[in-house]
Amino acid sequence: MSVSLPNQGPKPVAWSNRAMVSSSHPAVTKVMLDVLRDGGNAIDAAVAGSLVQPVHEVHQTNHAGTVVTLYWDAETERAYFMDASAELPGDLRISTPNPHSSDNAACIPGFIPGLASILERFGSKPWSTLMEPAVRAAREGAVMSSWQYGYLHASLSSITYFPSGRDFYTPDGFLIPVGERWRMPQLAETLRRSAEEGPEYFTKGDWAKHMVDAGNEHGWPITMEHLAAYEPIWLDPLRFKYRDTEIIGIPPPQRGALYMGYIYGILEEFDLGSMGHYTESADALALIAWAMSRAHTEKALIHDPQFYDVPVEVLLSKDYHRMIAELWKGSRPKVDLTEFLRLTVGETAMAAGLPSGNRRVHDSCELSIVDEEGNWVEMMNTGNGGGIPGLVVDGVKNSGTTVKTEVETGTGRFGWIVEPGARTRHAIANTLVLDEGSPWLAIGSPGDCIFTVPQALLNILEYGMDPYSAVDAPRFWPLNDDGTLEVESRIGADVLKELARMGIVTKPLGTYNWRMGSMQVVWRDREKGMLGGVADPRRTGIPGGI
Repeated sequence: MSVSLPNQGPKPVAWSNRAMVSSSHPAVTKVMLDVLRDGGNAIDAAVAGSLVQPVHEVHQTNHAGTVVTLYWDAETERAYFMDASAELPGDLRISTPNPHSSDNAACIPGFIPGLASILERFGSKPWSTLMEPAVRAAREGAVMSSWQYGYLHASLSSITYFPSGRDFYTPDGFLIPVGERWRMPQLAETLRRSAEEGPEYFTKGDWAKHMVDAGNEHGWPITMEHLAAYEPIWLDPLRFKYRDTEIIGIPPPQRGALYMGYIYGILEEFDLGSMGHYTESADALALIAWAMSRAHTEKALIHDPQFYDVPVEVLLSKDYHRMIAELWKGSRPKVDLTEFLRLTVGETAMAAGLPSGNRRVHDSCELSIVDEEGNWVEMMNTGNGGGIPGLVVDGVKNSGTTVKTEVETGTGRFGWIVEPGARTRHAIANTLVLDEGSPWLAIGSPGDCIFTVPQALLNILEYGMDPYSAVDAPRFWPLNDDGTLEVESRIGADVLKELARMGIVTKPLGTYNWRMGSMQVVWRDREKGMLGGVADPRRTGIPGGI
């Protein structure tokens, strides 16, 4: 496929017979397809895609970040989960040297060790071969998109706080203009060295030494031993059902499967179909938003199972879901609350909605892949998870991890900072949907995907939408405690009036809000006998097949 410019907006549905991929950038999609055409498998494609993605989407991911992978192996007919999220060394205090990113703590990256681990176990191509597209892209330069430019400009104070950031992002004092190529010679050299010396270049080689020196210079006393000791962990995925459909998701310390299973368990206690789609039914919209909010109240129970007991069976228990559902059924308003809202929030808010705040951004990229052999990959690679926020080491951006706030407020407990090898908790929802014991759909997204992926998948499983319509449909955040609901502005006026009668006032987010993620979906269409792929119109992705 030829590479189109990365633009937001409507995307085509891709169809193919052999293999299908979806990513958040056209150039990444092309690299993965090239690997598959050259005889590589789904893991090879995912590794190559993740290595090149930080060149094209440096505002979303980097080689010092995090990688998590949900993988279905056709040969063994089972699912595997690899977690290479950030590690906060147990012998070091939390370090936040960048005042513009005070919520982000410095941490040990898992990105490269994670890719190396899954490639060694399930890949077929050598590391050097899969690194070549990334080296070439960094040397030749990636085209600056309007969305990337806007994103970087909004975070300029943070990313240019350190001199290394200024040299990287604004080499002549300004960001690279939209439409021009952003060449990254230092990164190209770093990746070339890794292609020659292997992934250990990032944990035991010169890059690791330079990372340690930079960390020490800025008050973070890491050592080479910290980087070399990092090991990805392999866990059994979680399985649960929505009605009669079996779903595989990722386990603690990540929240995706537990949140989805919890939300779906509550919704199973209602006849959503008779209510109508949430874009046309205030009852359905309010219920789903409340179920998401209830799931989020259990956040403090989900930790690294290496060090904490996690009540997985309770959180996925039908009896528990039934009790939670009764709370909703038994707490509906008996009167019309429209006039109450008119008096408390005003006429303008009733007519146009309250202003919405800027929800915290999660910098991430998602890859969805199915190959000719029937191997399925749902992989997230993200900048959230490594190094010192705002620092750039040999062309490699650092972002740190957002767990600092959770640790300080107590919702993160203490396992991340006192136990060597403990994994940080992120908003990740890599998901496989099964039919007769084998996958037929893979879905995932960056952002607060623990809420958005359940919505998109619900559109398919409950409302019978095709995948693109399901991804395109309006999204919303969990119902807030104050009765406000942030929602994309494509919900009908009649629904908004019905919400007001329930005491719910909306905060419009615009027609398509990029903070709602970038859903990447691949699936096997039973009727067509083909593979399909879609990408989210909210960001710059595109699907492709061979």
